[in-house]
Amino acid sequence: MKKFLSILSLALFSSVLAFSQGTLVEDTVILQLSFDDINDLYAQNGIPTGIIPVDYEVDVHRVIYTTPDVDGITPTTASGLVFIPKDDTCRMPLMAYLHGTKVLRTEAFYDLQGEWFLGVLTASSGYVMCLPDYLGLGAGPGIHPYQHARSEATASVDILRSARIICGELDLELNDQLFLVGYSQGGHSVLATHRMIQEELSNEFTVTASAPGSGPYDMSGSQLDMVASFEPYSQPGYLPYLIQSYQHVYGNLYTTLQEIYVPPYDVTLPPLLDGSATMGQLNAAMPAVPREIFQQAYQDAFFSNPQHPAQVALRDNDVFQWIPESPVMFNYCRSDEEVTYLNTITASDYMIANGATDIQVIERDTTIGHFECAQPSIIFSKFWFDTMANFCEADNVGIADVKSINTITMFPNPVTDGWIQFSNDEKISVRLMDVLGHELVPATRIPVHGKMNITGIQRGVVLVEITQSENLSTQRLVIQ
Repeated sequence: MKKFLSILSLALFSSVLAFSQGTLVEDTVILQLSFDDINDLYAQNGIPTGIIPVDYEVDVHRVIYTTPDVDGITPTTASGLVFIPKDDTCRMPLMAYLHGTKVLRTEAFYDLQGEWFLGVLTASSGYVMCLPDYLGLGAGPGIHPYQHARSEATASVDILRSARIICGELDLELNDQLFLVGYSQGGHSVLATHRMIQEELSNEFTVTASAPGSGPYDMSGSQLDMVASFEPYSQPGYLPYLIQSYQHVYGNLYTTLQEIYVPPYDVTLPPLLDGSATMGQLNAAMPAVPREIFQQAYQDAFFSNPQHPAQVALRDNDVFQWIPESPVMFNYCRSDEEVTYLNTITASDYMIANGATDIQVIERDTTIGHFECAQPSIIFSKFWFDTMANFCEADNVGIADVKSINTITMFPNPVTDGWIQFSNDEKISVRLMDVLGHELVPATRIPVHGKMNITGIQRGVVLVEITQSENLSTQRLVIQ
């Protein structure tokens, strides 16, 4: 299937206030993935066999859709991918994965770049999945408004609207559940989108649960303190990227580049921010201490005046000062060198102190950094969603067996007291692994109706591999 609606139709809007957000401008099926294709992608991406059931073949739709520009009024377009499970007999939940920092325009989902495989992973287990590129990336025109909460949210909401249109044309019903997950900038986007839906669009969507991971939720506080210190920073290119973004959105951070940047950065940085360079190239053009690119007079004015335009812009893009009405699970790693864990502590503490009743905070690891923390955080978030999602088949709801051996089950699941028990009528061997397949507990013999002590294993999802004679089963266990 291939459908095109002329982009020229955007010019026919009688009023910029009247255009329909989320209208499809382009919808093209670019991949039709069989079960074998999906299993091959699992192997290529290092996902252990059996970790997530592959219940559906998947069609991948490349989309361009209408959405507001940074002013919230003027119509523009954004791009992304929508993943559709191939089954027209079920009512399915909807999910969006919101991506982290991208500088290179073509490093986008629209071009099948980055972590697009996450869409396959979720759709093959029963979700209609959306991966937006945000504004100014992929096929979207203009500058990407990096860390701009409002446009992150509108671009994310509008791809959800586009997905509903596609599902309607395919006679595929949705079940009114909506899950949001993202990491890094994507974590910031998750809270921005969840907040917009709750406060402005509750008559159209309801967020079932959201899982922001390692995001800069406290832009004006915790994250500013990290990036603007006198210490080297692992991703110094984030700072000029943010300055360009907020100048584009607000227009008042500076009058000329020479006012804000010392030479040669007033000349060398702008060409690296037009969407044609990578983050590696941008980082290489920066000093190790990011604030060294700024004129001293600009630094003095910024830090001495809480009403400085850049300070105001940062506060405008804090995304934690609200009270979620549906479950939120924060993921982070304490040793994160790019986004300080204090963002998560500040955000979760504020929400809990002000009355939020279902906030979880999961510290994934005390030793690994930002990049290494991403995959286990995202996969665990998906498993958490599975415990709430209403899938088509009863045996596909929640934490289910990937395979079954004589109906062996383990309980309780989730577990909180350090012991799990098995319903086995014969002796079994049990091995525990993390979600990346790394062994946590070697194979251990369990007697009939035996127990296993898992005290000391970190909270999260683990894989429980059960062997009985020649048969093998892999189950998922949540440790709380």
